[in-house]
Amino acid sequence: MLHRLSLTFGTRDLLAKIIARNPQRQLILMENAGDDEGLQLLDVTDEPTIFTGGLDYRVQLHQGSRDWLGFFSFAYFTFDHDTATVFDAKMNQLASNVLPAGMTAMYVLTKEHNVGEYVLLTQWVDSEAFSLWRHSASFVPIDQYATSANHFHTANYHQVKPDAPDITA
Repeated sequence: MLHRLSLTFGTRDLLAKIIARNPQRQLILMENAGDDEGLQLLDVTDEPTIFTGGLDYRVQLHQGSRDWLGFFSFAYFTFDHDTATVFDAKMNQLASNVLPAGMTAMYVLTKEHNVGEYVLLTQWVDSEAFSLWRHSASFVPIDQYATSANHFHTANYHQVKPDAPDITA
């Protein structure tokens, strides 16, 4: 089971250099809407981070596949203790059922040095499956937390295949 993951952002050239310098790591390169300025590198090696940005997370809950393929949605929240407790219970309930159609994995993450900062990372077969879920009744338990009071924001990514042009430049 994965216990921690880290992420960083950068240009294609910078992230390609990190990948080249760390062949022993399982590093997943993702792009936001095909924008070279919106690249993210995810380290799912389950070892101490190699990144310096402080974006290190503990895996609190995982359900589904352990493959890192497809479409990824990162939903960020900041909770007080009581809200976090209720959110955790709702995520446990969601994970105890069959995942929604098209969702291949769900991770509930908390920031390594601030347990009130959460990330709900969901993995999908494609963006259409994610969009259908976002507008379905099964999203309602999460939607109530998608407010500015919880510092909510999202980012969606597609994995860049290892054979993509310029990845090892």
